[in-house]
Amino acid sequence: MAQDNVARRILWPGNNVLLRVAFLYVAQGASALVFAANGQEFKVLLVDINMGRKNGGIDVPRLVKDLLGDQPLTAFVNTHPHDDHVCGVDTLVDTVNVEEIWHSGHVPSKKYGECYATLKAAIEKVKKDGGEEVLLEGSRDAKQLGEIEYYVLGPAEYLTDEVNDEQADERYRRIHEQCAVVKFGKGKNWIFIPGDADKAAFENHITKYHRDRLSAFALGASHHGSRTFFMENEGDEPYLDALNTIDPEYIVISAPLREESDHDHPHEDAEKLYVDHAGRDNVVHTGADRMSYFFDIYRDGTRSGIQHDNGDLAATYGLESDDDDGGGTKSKGPFISPKSSTGDLTPRRYG
Repeated sequence: MAQDNVARRILWPGNNVLLRVAFLYVAQGASALVFAANGQEFKVLLVDINMGRKNGGIDVPRLVKDLLGDQPLTAFVNTHPHDDHVCGVDTLVDTVNVEEIWHSGHVPSKKYGECYATLKAAIEKVKKDGGEEVLLEGSRDAKQLGEIEYYVLGPAEYLTDEVNDEQADERYRRIHEQCAVVKFGKGKNWIFIPGDADKAAFENHITKYHRDRLSAFALGASHHGSRTFFMENEGDEPYLDALNTIDPEYIVISAPLREESDHDHPHEDAEKLYVDHAGRDNVVHTGADRMSYFFDIYRDGTRSGIQHDNGDLAATYGLESDDDDGGGTKSKGPFISPKSSTGDLTPRRYG
């Protein structure tokens, strides 16, 4: 049993929880913890990882170690091997015992995959230590994880090798089209994690083949709030079928403030479309107040609304920058913004 600490106090679920999914603040990247009830214990997965040092992102391996103590991490799940979803996996497998690594099977170009070698090394370490490598492939069938279920809705097996043969920029786009898309839950209550899956992924594959399996009450916004979920180019008519079919009540955008992002994430037009769907109070942004957000599904079939850590995880586990953030100062610890990146999209506070 892990000792009492900030991560444990904030994130470890109570006995009435069947599933908890926590979207962590990791700056320009994504990382989510999944707690699946398994009798009196929980299986714990980490979906993606990033070490957002520049903007005070959470030191995920250190947090996970505090959270688990000597308990193993059931699996590290990588939706796709771009740097902002995999950097830090080498430290993770050196810090805690990881039983399995699930991944999409894609090989990024050197231009967009500096951290890919660490994923390969992590897989070899886990296998050497007796763990398993699992290749994620889209399926219409639900799989069991403790007492909950999960779906893998992408990638399509037959396209993975084709994508890996593309040139750098085209491969980057096609990996987004074919990244792993997963959702966790049971019965009528589901939480959706789409990685960086884009408009082509949903329009050409996922919505077409999995329409009856898409609904979820909570959604992690695809690609850090990028417009690529809705359109190929700014100003295009937005593709809304995927969002309307998932029909989330709550949406979490994992990104720093827009002015801190090298990619202007979250894009204003995408953010507006999310707000138009779910309402301003139900769309939250981890970068706005360095907060992490989580949702629970309970054993009695009910579910929570948005819950948050009040910024305490970033305050405790935030990484210090090695470099200037552009203003001659170093980024350290939590950053509290007086308003969100849009000026009026303020995170809703509970509790």
